[in-house]
Parts: sequence; C-alpha cells; structure tokens
Amino acid sequence: MKKILVLFVAFLMPLALLGQDDKIVRAGIDASVDCFLSTNHKILPSYGIGARVRLGRPDQWVNLVSGLRYIYGTSLSGFQIPILVNVNLLKGRQVSGYLGGGYEFDFIGTYWGCMKIQAGLAARHLDFRVFYKPYQGDIGAGVTYYF
Repeated sequence: MKKILVLFVAFLMPLALLGQDDKIVRAGIDASVDCFLSTNHKILPSYGIGARVRLGRPDQWVNLVSGLRYIYGTSLSGFQIPILVNVNLLKGRQVSGYLGGGYEFDFIGTYWGCMKIQAGLAARHLDFRVFYKPYQGDIGAGVTYYF
C-alpha cells in the first residue's frame, strides 16, 4: 500500500507543479456552427452548444480536448462527444496557433461520428477554431471560453 501511495504522490507532484502558474486543466463553454454542403449546392447549417475540457496550456506543445455538445439543425441534431489532439505549432506569449484532429462520436440514429480536422488560435481563456469533417462534407467554426 505504501508503494502505491508513493507512486501516486510521485505522479501527482509534477502535475501540481505544472499548475502553479496556470491551470493545466480548464473547463469551458462552447458554441459552434456546422455548415453541411448538400448535393444541390445548398448550405445546411446546424448550431451547437456544449461544454469542453482542455488538458494542457497554450504554451505547451500538445493539448487534449474533449467535451459534450448538443448540435441542432436541419441536417443533424443530437449529442456529440469530440476527442481531439491539438499541436501548438506557433507559440507566443499570449496566443498559440495549432493544428489538430481527432474523432467526434455521436449517437444520432445509425450514425456513429466521424474524423475531424481543425486549425485555430488558443489563449488562456479563449479558443477559436475552424474545422472540417470529410465524411460529412461539413465545414464549420467554433469558439470556446475556458474558465
């Protein structure tokens, strides 16, 4: 039991030290718009709102992002769970530019989600991104405010 406790403390100590200046885990609220491109060249918008959690800071190389959002519109409506990895390629003092990707799971009928590619700007409390989902023919944009 003592060995497990020592390993547990040894694992948590570096995380606690990383969080001294700034939180390493942030929760936030998210809003987005998805524009589905139909076969007759119409744009069918869907709007999303939800909650996100980011593991990592904008000054670190890699951030993990997940959450839960509800999307509603003419093309698609229901809950989605994104699981994404962002790589901060341009790191500044206040803002970083990233490329990322992952998968967005959902439970809408027989559709189980799709791959998502994104690019954006991240700051301590704000994240703005544009994204593309190749399977759906969906381009969109989103913004997240982290507390």
